[in-house]
Amino acid sequence: MVPISAEEQVKGELDRKSAIFEGTVVDIKQPPQKLVMSTADQVRVTFEVSRVWKGVVREQAEVYTAMSSASCGIENFEVGTKYIVSAYEDSKPLETNICDLTKPIAAAKAELAILGTGYAPTESGNLMPITLIVTIAIIIIGLIVWLIVKRHKVRL
Repeated sequence: MVPISAEEQVKGELDRKSAIFEGTVVDIKQPPQKLVMSTADQVRVTFEVSRVWKGVVREQAEVYTAMSSASCGIENFEVGTKYIVSAYEDSKPLETNICDLTKPIAAAKAELAILGTGYAPTESGNLMPITLIVTIAIIIIGLIVWLIVKRHKVRL
């Protein structure tokens, strides 16, 4: 198998992934202990995000990976270490694996040069108020339309 260049890998990741960002690991949560464990059981890794190249990523992001490389999981995340993370979003949570671009920043100089400067993460508190305002506005508009329709039916 011919290895692909950093440029080919970055372009492929930008095409296929939901999010690409730089972040420092602040927490690693192993899956709950069970009688029977699978190598595919998910580890949750929480990052403090410093910059983003793709996707809407908040200042703190949770990414999941299988707990073992036998299931393509990334086993060597370390709290306090900065990473470049590429992840996909199938159902809801972001996921990454050993075949993705995800690696320590110290080992990603070529990829960082290709990606460029990126942009700031979304502030964690910004999305909730906007969603709340939009929801309330939709409800109010719906009530006004309902009252107008009801008033016109009464006159007929």
